Amino acid sequence: MRFDPEDDLRAFQAQVEERTQQTLRFSAELEATEVTEHAPGGEMTVRINSAGGLAGLEFHPEADRVSRQELARLVLETSRRAQGRLAERVGEMVRAVYGSDSGTAALINDAYAQRYPSAAEDEERRR
Repeated sequence: MRFDPEDDLRAFQAQVEERTQQTLRFSAELEATEVTEHAPGGEMTVRINSAGGLAGLEFHPEADRVSRQELARLVLETSRRAQGRLAERVGEMVRAVYGSDSGTAALINDAYAQRYPSAAEDEERRR
């Protein structure tokens, strides 16, 4: 069997192109990702974008029954829960594209998990 470096180069280029397309699809999907979370008592609904920022806030009639201070606390708490869910969702997306053992997946997962801890981790940090 004859070794042809051109075949290896073509195969490598095809792998690079496939990875590039995967990354572009992942980037577009990530950019479109939003998470919606509701306050436990139904006072509001928050929507968080892929960067973890507040993309929407809707108050419901239940909000009239709590003080402004309590409402402010609920907005922050509900936003943090949504951000934690965002980190989980991004983790799922990254594993689907890059695989569980990928260094790229680990890097992205760690960045989101550190920035937006789950509700349980966030509660533990504040203690």
